Amino acid sequence: MVVAAAATPAAPAPAPAPAPAPAPSSRVAAGLVGSAYSQIGVAQDCTAMVEKALRSVGKSVGDLAPNQFFRFGDVVGSPAPGDLVITGGHVAIYVGNGQVVSGGLNGMNTGLHNLSDLPGAGFVRVR
Repeated sequence: MVVAAAATPAAPAPAPAPAPAPAPSSRVAAGLVGSAYSQIGVAQDCTAMVEKALRSVGKSVGDLAPNQFFRFGDVVGSPAPGDLVITGGHVAIYVGNGQVVSGGLNGMNTGLHNLSDLPGAGFVRVR
């Protein structure tokens, strides 16, 4: 005599896991890049432009000199979009493809230009 095994109902497939939320640093970087682009054409110096961008991502910022921006993150060897680009007398935001947005250009305007215009710059990845 052959006994057929009782069919067991298949367990429902587990629901797919939700996509992980972007890491805070990627949200910060995207916010900094977006703020930098939104300020193109605004008459302001470099520190005011970066201070506004940092405030846009929730950072508490006072009136700073360029070298004081190092305290907002970690020094990295090469820039990624959203990183601060700091020289002895200037600060900008790297937006990718070898480009930065800086305030204080040509009579105080904020604009897009080449990273190579800022030789010897250090890069800070904002936390």
